[in-house]
Amino acid sequence: MRTGWIIVFALVVLVSLAAFGYAVYRRISVLTLGQKEMRWDNIGQRIYNFFLYVIAQRKCAFGEPYGIVHFFIFTGFIFIALGELPLFFEGLFPSFKFPFLGTNFYFLYLKDIMSALVILALIIAAFRRWVLKPSRLYRTLDAAVILLLIFGVIVTDWLTSGARIALTNSTVPYPVYNAFASLLRGLSAGSLTAVQEIFWWAHVLIVFGFLVYIPSSKHMHLLAAPFNAFFKSLQPYGGQMRPMDLEDEDIEEFGVGRIEDFTWKQRLDSLACAECGRCMDNCPANLSGKPLNPKQLISRQLKEHMLEKGAMMLKKGLKSTGEDAAGELEKIAGEDPQAAEILQKSLIGDVVTADEIWACTTCMNCQEQCPVLNEHVNKIIDMRRYLVMTESDFAPELQTAFRNVEKNFNPWGVGWADRASWAKDLDVKLMSQESNVEYLFWVGCAGSFDDRAKKVSVALTKILKAAKVNFAILGDEEKCTGDFARRAGNEYLFQSMACENVEVLNGYGVKKIVTTCPHCLNTLKNEYPAFGGNYEVVHHTQLICELIKSGRLQLKRDVSLEEQVVVYHDSCYLGRYQNEYTAPRELFKVVPGVKLVEMQRSRNRSFCCGAGGGRMWMEEHTGQRINNMRTEQALAKNPHVIGANCPFCITMLEDGVKEKAEVEGKVKVLDPSELLVKLLRD
Repeated sequence: MRTGWIIVFALVVLVSLAAFGYAVYRRISVLTLGQKEMRWDNIGQRIYNFFLYVIAQRKCAFGEPYGIVHFFIFTGFIFIALGELPLFFEGLFPSFKFPFLGTNFYFLYLKDIMSALVILALIIAAFRRWVLKPSRLYRTLDAAVILLLIFGVIVTDWLTSGARIALTNSTVPYPVYNAFASLLRGLSAGSLTAVQEIFWWAHVLIVFGFLVYIPSSKHMHLLAAPFNAFFKSLQPYGGQMRPMDLEDEDIEEFGVGRIEDFTWKQRLDSLACAECGRCMDNCPANLSGKPLNPKQLISRQLKEHMLEKGAMMLKKGLKSTGEDAAGELEKIAGEDPQAAEILQKSLIGDVVTADEIWACTTCMNCQEQCPVLNEHVNKIIDMRRYLVMTESDFAPELQTAFRNVEKNFNPWGVGWADRASWAKDLDVKLMSQESNVEYLFWVGCAGSFDDRAKKVSVALTKILKAAKVNFAILGDEEKCTGDFARRAGNEYLFQSMACENVEVLNGYGVKKIVTTCPHCLNTLKNEYPAFGGNYEVVHHTQLICELIKSGRLQLKRDVSLEEQVVVYHDSCYLGRYQNEYTAPRELFKVVPGVKLVEMQRSRNRSFCCGAGGGRMWMEEHTGQRINNMRTEQALAKNPHVIGANCPFCITMLEDGVKEKAEVEGKVKVLDPSELLVKLLRD
C-alpha cells in the first residue's frame, strides 16, 4: 500500500474513532443528568450476570424459537469484530501479520464458518421482519441499515480475501474464502488486484461507518446492554421499588415528573433496549388493546425525550428543570423559545399519557422476558407516585380504596373489628392469646373480608389443624400490607401500613408467616425488611407441600373423587415475583382423579388476571378486559376446574367465567387447598 493511502487510512481511523467517541460521550453525559443510584454491590454476582446474560445469551438465545437466530448473529459478530483488529495493522503496516487473529488456523476457520452462519441468520431475520411482519418488530430504515451494514462487512471481507487468495494462486482450508477465490480465479492479475483494493476500501469504510452509526441507532444496545446486565438489580422483583424518604422536608415533589428525576440506571435502560418487542408481546395491557406499549415506552417515548431534553440541558448548562431552575428557564424562554419548549415539555402528558401509566398491572412479564434486563415496571410506578402524591391525580375508584384503608385498614371498607369473623366457628387462636406459635397465619384483607377468599382461609385453617401446626392469627390487629397502595403510587399510605404492621409483628416476635395471598407474601417478604420487618414468609401451597412431604399432613388416598381436568393459572406475584411454579401444581396432582393441563401462556410467561398494581380497584375503560382474555385462554383447554393460588386471581377468573353463559356453573375456579381439604382424615 502506498504511503498516501496509508495516510488516508489513518485519517479514516482517527476521524471515525473521534466521531464514535464523541457520540458515546454525549450519550453518557445525558445519563449523568439522572439521579444517583448505587449498583456497585456484590461485584462477583454482577460479573457472573455479565457472562450469563451477555456472553451466554441466556434470555436472548433460548427464550423463543427465533432466539437461536440472534445467538448466531451475536456469536458470529464477535468473531467478525475480533477479525477486524488485524485490519488496523494491515492498513498502517501492510507487511505486518497480526499474531493469532491474523494467522491462527482455528480462529480463521471458525470466523469463516461463523460469517456464513451470520449471513444465513440475517436472511432469516430479514424475512421474518419484512415478510412475516410480526407486530412486535418495527420495519424501520434503521433496522434495514443495520442489516445491510453487517451484510456488507461480511461480503466485502469475503471478496477481498477471495481476490487475495486467487491472486497468489493458493489454496486455503477455509470453505467460504475458497469458494470466493474460485469465483474470481478467471480474472487477470490486474483485475484481481483492483478487486482486492476496491473491496478492501469498501470493507474499511463500511466497518468504520458502522462504528460511527452505532451510538445514534437502536444498536446502541450493543454498547449499553452489557452494562445493563452488569448493573442488573440483584433484588427479587418485589424488592426493587425505589425507596422514598417521606420525612425529608426539602423534597418538593414526590415520584418522577421529569425525565431527569429517573436514576442513571433507569435512563440506561432506554439505551440498552434492543427493540426486540418481547415485552409488548407479553404485556397484558398491550395485548388487550390498552394504550400502554412497554417497548414504545422505553425505546421511543422515554429515550427520545431523554436524548432531546438531555442534549438541551447540557447545552444550556442545566442540571434540573424543576422549581430551583425557574429563573434560568424564564431567561432561556426569552432568549431561545425553541429551547424553552424542549426543556419545559411535560414528561406526563406530552411524552407519556396518564392512561398509559395506569394501564400497567405490574405483572412483570415485560421485565421477565426482556433479554437486555430492562426494568420497566418501577419507572411506571415512579410516575404513578408523581401523579398521586404530587398532583393528586388518580381514579375515583382508587380514592375510595385509599380512604377505606385509611379508615378501616382494608380496601373493601368493612369494619376492622370484623377482621377475624370468618374464623369465629373454627377455634383459631389469636396472637394476643398465644404468641409462641410456629406460624402466624397472615389472612390478608381478601381472606378476611371477601366471601370467596374466605373459603380458602377456612380450607387452609382445617389443613393446618389436621397437620397439627401450631398457628395463630392477628385478628383485628392485622392491617392491609399496603401492596396495592404502593403500586398505585400512594407511597405514604403504604409506609403507614408497613410501619404499623411491622410494629405489631415485631412486638409479638414473629419469625414465620404463612399466607394465602401472593401479594401479601411479596410485601411481607421483600418489602417489609426496609422497615425493620424480617420474617420467613411462605405461601400456603409451599407450606402444605412441605407438610405432605414430611408426613405431618396425612391425606386419604382411597377416596373416590370425580375425574376432573384442571388447567392451572400461575399468578404473577407467586410465579414471576417469587419464582414458585412447582408447589401449587404438586398439590393439584395429589388429588385423585385430577388431570393437570397447561395453558399456552404458563409459568414465567403466564398471562396476568388483570388485578395487580391496584387494577383490582379500577375499572377497565379501553380494550378487552384482561380477566376475560385469561379466562378464554383457560377455557380453550376444556377444563372442569381453573386452578389458581391468589384471591385476586380467583375473583377475576370467576368473573370471567360468569361472562361465558355456556360454561357458567359448569367450570369452577379453585385454590388447591379447596380440593385437598376433602382428603383430610376424620
